[in-house]
Amino acid sequence: MSAQLPTTYAFLAPFRDYFSGGLPVLMYHKLGPRPPGVRLKGLYIGEKLFARQLLELRQAGYRSLDFDALADDVPVQTAKTGAGRIGISFDDGYVNVLKYGLGPLEEHGFQALQYIVADNIGGGNDWDLPEGEAYEPLMDQAQIREWLAAGHLIGSHTRSHAKLPELSVAQAREEIGASKKKLEDLFGQPILHFCYPYGFWNERVRDLVIEAGYRTATTTQFGLNDAATSPFELRRIMARYQSWGLRSLRQRLFG
Repeated sequence: MSAQLPTTYAFLAPFRDYFSGGLPVLMYHKLGPRPPGVRLKGLYIGEKLFARQLLELRQAGYRSLDFDALADDVPVQTAKTGAGRIGISFDDGYVNVLKYGLGPLEEHGFQALQYIVADNIGGGNDWDLPEGEAYEPLMDQAQIREWLAAGHLIGSHTRSHAKLPELSVAQAREEIGASKKKLEDLFGQPILHFCYPYGFWNERVRDLVIEAGYRTATTTQFGLNDAATSPFELRRIMARYQSWGLRSLRQRLFG
């Protein structure tokens, strides 16, 4: 990775050449205004910034990734010709993604995949609260159906947002497999895609994901994907607002 390349995605410009080397998948969590008491502010992206990001991608010729095709072949990007694919993924299933994301996604013609915590449908981000994070509601069944009806996808993020490598094999198998079945029973469609909570995984966990019948699994490892990438070890690039540290601020003010 170039020393000049940001570690998170805010705008296309610094990533334009980099994206031509493989298939990018962007990782989002929450959209819209931040409520009081939020600790992890970078997990929120404002509606205007999200819309601007999609506009830039559309104008550059990007199209939505077909997540279902990834298990068969991870396509190499051709962004320089204006025919690139890009994946847009959301972790956890927040209501604010439905509220602030559906409009920009429809306007700019992108499909997104949202990973659902199966036992927390209609609840909130319980896994964050012991760490002092602010409560944020998750989509209920009707809202998830609205998301699906708009042409978007869902995948599994386990039953409870568990740290899978810390569980026994039986517990991890239950988190991975039972979440798939629950989502399939609720929404009447196959659940083919999985996301490792916190990005925590190992070979044992990966093999349980394969055993459960998923076709892909995403990590939080930074990078692009190509034909050599395992569909169960997909890399992503975290999207967040651009922040200015002291060094960046000096450069912005004084050149």
